[in-house]
Amino acid sequence: MSEDKAGKLTITIRTKTKELLKTEGRSVSATNDIGPFDILPDHANFVAIVNGEMQIVGNSGNKTKITYIRSLMRVAANVVDVIVLDE
Repeated sequence: MSEDKAGKLTITIRTKTKELLKTEGRSVSATNDIGPFDILPDHANFVAIVNGEMQIVGNSGNKTKITYIRSLMRVAANVVDVIVLDE
């Protein structure tokens, strides 16, 4: 991994037909049926159905909240892909 990518997540949120957001960040917080969880750099590979609000913390510390009813989240190698299931 290059030094400029260390400690960063690449985050993409999309529907079935279009990309809604592509950014880098420090963390993603979300909730599934078990409860709230956080995704940080170097997180283990992970797949979950997430419900409701997600919060993305950008590299500068800015916070972005995004709300969808249900989404599929996949995390692998510091890449967070979210597919909105209910628009």
